[in-house]
Amino acid sequence: MSYIRIILAFVVVAVSSAQEPSSSDDQAVDYARRLAARQKTAVPTSGFVPDSDTAVAIATAVLVPIYGKSIAASEKPWHAGLKGGVWTVVGTFNGKGNGGEGIVQIDKRTGAIIFVTHTM
Repeated sequence: MSYIRIILAFVVVAVSSAQEPSSSDDQAVDYARRLAARQKTAVPTSGFVPDSDTAVAIATAVLVPIYGKSIAASEKPWHAGLKGGVWTVVGTFNGKGNGGEGIVQIDKRTGAIIFVTHTM
């Protein structure tokens, strides 16, 4: 009976040690957090979102987890316009699916997501 307990304990230890560490326990992430807390961020003169290609890449990256992977391809071409320091990115309704377009607004300077929706 004690052999079974030893084997079970060994299995539990082996399984728990084989799991990936969570992101909060990752030493590289902890180091980066400490560094970021002490330093001033570098902001490019043209902002973190300098052009329409970058704006579209960010917008599709934001939309995919919300509306699914097919949105990135099904709404091409994506259109991006800059006004008042804010990129507005909109997809093209191509007659596929239920209709509508993804829309994302992104702050040019900071890269912050300001607005996300999908019209229907």
